[in-house]
Amino acid sequence: MSFELATWYDTWNATGLQNLAQGKVPLGLATRYNLAFGTLLAGPNGYSLDMNAQFFSQVLAQIRAQAPGVLVYGGIGSDGLAETVLDNQQHNNRSTANIVAYLQQQGMNGINIDAEDRGDAMASVAQLVSQLGPSFKAAGLGIAVSAPWPEEGPASLYGENAVAAFNQHVDVVELQDYSSSGTPADARVWLEAGISGAILMGGICTENSDVQTSFDNIAAWTNFALQNQLRGMFSWRLDNDHGSDGQNEDIEPTFAGAQALYTAVHGFVG
Repeated sequence: MSFELATWYDTWNATGLQNLAQGKVPLGLATRYNLAFGTLLAGPNGYSLDMNAQFFSQVLAQIRAQAPGVLVYGGIGSDGLAETVLDNQQHNNRSTANIVAYLQQQGMNGINIDAEDRGDAMASVAQLVSQLGPSFKAAGLGIAVSAPWPEEGPASLYGENAVAAFNQHVDVVELQDYSSSGTPADARVWLEAGISGAILMGGICTENSDVQTSFDNIAAWTNFALQNQLRGMFSWRLDNDHGSDGQNEDIEPTFAGAQALYTAVHGFVG
């Protein structure tokens, strides 16, 4: 498949929505959008995905209207993850069915699991993707895992079953290289652990912070991903990409990071 460019977009910030509505956001710079953040929420018949941030529906509608061909995944964190696994175990995978139905109702293409709680949540990720995998595949939905501190490798972060579970059931593993050692070093750890390069994506940070990826590293890390036939690269996050007002969210983003990533792949600005 072609080299994938993905990014995140927030659904809690009115400014990010306004930028979309005013046509200021270059949505052609990515082919998959992860919407931040929803949660796994308990209901009367198990757990389901709930994209409950204030501006979710409007952000999704803008992306669908302006870039109808892109994939849109619902992003979740740690909340409800271990509980969903337990409910599936006790009730014949009913929470998986709920999550599939929710994604289909919303017209979304998959889920992105960004668990960063080193307790039960991260320890449950491998089991959750194993529960979701067959039903998601049958429904044509995708599963992504966004991995913090990737230099530690899959087993340290997610347990000894992670490599087999991810290779079998996960479409994408996004390495948060900006919280770590960079794509070349981090990817080698995962490749040597046995994770398929076909599901690995390097990652850059484009928001103003102490872990913002330099333009030189964007080019170098992307070149490594291309040369080593990784799945692609992703950025955190487009709505806040090189904003013009310090760390105030979504204020006049220049999108310079995503533009640099696109240029590193395609050789020109999209």
